[in-house]
Amino acid sequence: MSLRILFYNDPPNVQTTTLTWGLAQEMILRGHFVDFGMQISDKIPHGYYDWIYAGGIRTWDAIRFARKIGAKVHIHSEGVEAWRVGLESAKKYGYPNDCSADEIKWWREKYASWMSGMYEADTSSLNGSNQFEPLEDLFDGKKLTNCYMRSCGSDWRFARTLPSIENEGYMVTVSRLEPNKRVMMIAQALAMLDPEKLPIWQIIGYGSKPQVDQLVSFCHEHKIKLRIRQCYGAEKWIRIKKARIMLSGYTGIPPGEGLLCDVPVLSMDHIDIEEQYRDAV
Repeated sequence: MSLRILFYNDPPNVQTTTLTWGLAQEMILRGHFVDFGMQISDKIPHGYYDWIYAGGIRTWDAIRFARKIGAKVHIHSEGVEAWRVGLESAKKYGYPNDCSADEIKWWREKYASWMSGMYEADTSSLNGSNQFEPLEDLFDGKKLTNCYMRSCGSDWRFARTLPSIENEGYMVTVSRLEPNKRVMMIAQALAMLDPEKLPIWQIIGYGSKPQVDQLVSFCHEHKIKLRIRQCYGAEKWIRIKKARIMLSGYTGIPPGEGLLCDVPVLSMDHIDIEEQYRDAV
């Protein structure tokens, strides 16, 4: 049965999570009608959409809209930064646990303001099993019903059909440029080597301006040849495929993407890849 699904957010762009983009494409391939948007006309008839998909700060707006037109609603949590809700285990997941009590209180209230909507949704999902612990901590152990773990954004069907591509010899990292991803730690490791003998380090990702500026400045100071690219989909896979080696800090999905493209992977931590992929490895 074909469904009409509204992704209650902006149309996909380079800063859209690849998990959401991949899910939308999967729905289209399965024959469902997929739409995007937030400025919804009051003239949309009751029952026009079967499902509304949303998350983040738009959660409650999406829930209210879904109830208004008689649609079911799915809320996805892309992630809770564990250190901001005060978990002692935050360091285990690569986060600095250096928030003040006032900052933790502010972040708990911010996250709770929209994540509480997950308890009102028909179904919900979390990005990886390590998100259940901070969520339950946030809501005093209250359990979510109809909640699923969604992770592993690697579309292996596409990756394994890529033709043989000439290797261009650069190093590649696929990651958001945020502290818990340990990209700066990769840069610090490269700085210990002879920069003249290092190939170009190409990063596929994006990040906040302070993080990007810090990385670019560090690489310039240590003469590390750096190139940052924002891309996803076919272009991302092709860039991985052309690399000599993948360097990963703390990420679950990219090491698997490197392996799917037959690119050797040097990673600081493989705990997360096991957690994300489980038996699918």
